[in-house]
Formats: sequence, C-alpha cells, structure tokens
Amino acid sequence: MDWIRFAKSGKDLTGLRGRLIEVSPEELKKHNSRDDCWTCIRGMVYNVTPYMDYHPGGGDELMKAAGLDGTDLFDQVHRWVNYESMLKECLVGRMALKTTATVTGIYIQASGAVVLHVF
Repeated sequence: MDWIRFAKSGKDLTGLRGRLIEVSPEELKKHNSRDDCWTCIRGMVYNVTPYMDYHPGGGDELMKAAGLDGTDLFDQVHRWVNYESMLKECLVGRMALKTTATVTGIYIQASGAVVLHVF
C-alpha cells in the first residue's frame, strides 16, 4: 500500500516531466545503476528507481534487469503481477524497434512499382 500511495503522490517518477519517449537499446543500457535504473518489460521501458525501496524482493532483484530487457526474468518470478498498473507512473516510453536492414536505393519501375534495395 505504501507504493500505491507514493505512486499516486503526483511526483514525477519517470524523471521526464510527463513526456513519453522512444528508448533505444543504447539509451536503456545507460540507466543501469541503483540511482538511475530503467528496465524494459514487453517492449515498454520503466524507470524503476523510485520502486527500489518498495520491491518485496529488494532493490538487488530489480538491479538484475537494470538497463536491460527484463521480460524473461520478470516472467520467471512474477508472471501473474499486473506490472502495467503498478508501474504506470514510472513509464518512460516504448523501446525503439531495431532495424537491421539499410535501404541502399529506391527505384521506381516503369510500371510504377517502387522497389527498395536493402543491404
């Protein structure tokens, strides 16, 4: 109950003043300390720093997913927990989709079809 009261206090728990951002894997990795801890669960990134002192397993458990995608770890222990509701005030944003292909050229065929050359 203490966490619910704290989460509803109106404090900025994201550190982003209400903005939602798209988080790259590189950005997520930067937030890997006890004083600045972000984690990703199912494609959504949360600043779990404020939750450190409230987590039933302690901050050390949260640190296992610091700066990482913690979905698998979360599912191993807490699959039943409604984290979206519990952490909604800590939502930083969505993980950026990684693209592995680079468009090297765009060509328009005589038929009007657009062809992308991807490397």
